[in-house]
Amino acid sequence: MPWQLTTVLARTARVVGLRRRWGGAAAVTTAVALAGREPRPGRDTVFARAAERATRRLPEADRFALAKAVVDLDLEARAVIDRALASEAPVRAILTLAHQWPSLTQAERTIATSPLPSADEGPVALDGVPARQVDSTTCGAASMAVMLMMGDPFVGLWVASGKRLGGYLPPEIRRIPPQARLDTVERRWGALQRAIHRETVRRGLLLLLPWPVKLGTPPWRVNNSTRFAGVGFRGAVVDDTDDADVGALITHASAALRDGIPVPIYASGDSAKGIDTVIPRHVVLLVRRLAEGFVAYEPGSARLYAITDDQIREGGAGLRALGNWSHVAWMILPRARRRS
Repeated sequence: MPWQLTTVLARTARVVGLRRRWGGAAAVTTAVALAGREPRPGRDTVFARAAERATRRLPEADRFALAKAVVDLDLEARAVIDRALASEAPVRAILTLAHQWPSLTQAERTIATSPLPSADEGPVALDGVPARQVDSTTCGAASMAVMLMMGDPFVGLWVASGKRLGGYLPPEIRRIPPQARLDTVERRWGALQRAIHRETVRRGLLLLLPWPVKLGTPPWRVNNSTRFAGVGFRGAVVDDTDDADVGALITHASAALRDGIPVPIYASGDSAKGIDTVIPRHVVLLVRRLAEGFVAYEPGSARLYAITDDQIREGGAGLRALGNWSHVAWMILPRARRRS
């Protein structure tokens, strides 16, 4: 009977009595409630709440300057400022972004607002450049880069134009080697992927030693290397032959997306396709919830694809949303934030 490694790990954990909290009844019940929240005006996403916390921490003079800077901005631009605050960028850069927003090009504003189109399926391009992984090892880095741009408008603006507003560069960009050529969108997009990939493999083996670059991004480094609105993340091994596991996956992913948090997932094959396919092999990013499924960014094709809940439950030969892999093997979930 065909098998994959994560199924074996999950079943072994159950046999020896190891608890997987994300799949427990209490965790799933909480996720159901979060996923089903009715829309509320105002502070109703992870960005808005993080922005509110960041604003409270500002000195009074900076809060006043920020309120004055955004007073004439429309709702879309104010949402970008919320994301800038949630990214923990310095206030000087955020004020510069607010002041310069009207003078940015349409391409810059589009990428700063969201690197992804609003369609359920179709190509993903950054000012005309396909948002494709740069090589066979960077599917994880490409997915993390898109997630990063969804969370941090300064990263998107840099990819679009090379601009550093208020002299600020996000940490992922500061890790790009100074000799790198960064004069086009394509080169900046590729350099961002490579910088993220280098960082995730640097201590990928037991969080101490380098991970082999050719093996791509280890899932546990996506857990602790992803920067998004101050949220912490945890990995969850998925047994997609277990209905309860798949139901929990769908529920938790729906809850995260309801809050504005994308969900990286690893896909695999199974032993019927060869022993080298049983491990998590490819990373895609769930970016929106549909009525009976999700929209996924697939970095190998630089496209958005719809994937249904039934396809996740049943697997299949060559699901486009999974980069032509057939099983969901691992997902990256937000951790519950401790109230302060």
